[in-house]
Amino acid sequence: MKNKVTLVNRKPCKCPHCGGKVVPVIYGEPTPETYERSLQGEFVLGGCIIDDDNPDWECLECHRGFRKARS
Repeated sequence: MKNKVTLVNRKPCKCPHCGGKVVPVIYGEPTPETYERSLQGEFVLGGCIIDDDNPDWECLECHRGFRKARS
């Protein structure tokens, strides 16, 4: 993902940048059901390439990513 990623201690209740809904990012190839659920805004599809810098959550409005700070 090319969007900015903000490090956080936990999932934000709402986006601190725009106030939008923050949902989990799901990685891997989606099933038809998973794809439909992503269209309903339950989560965001993050693709099949997974690395340590990928966001854990994303805002549905401004698409800002959030990643839990890892120790």
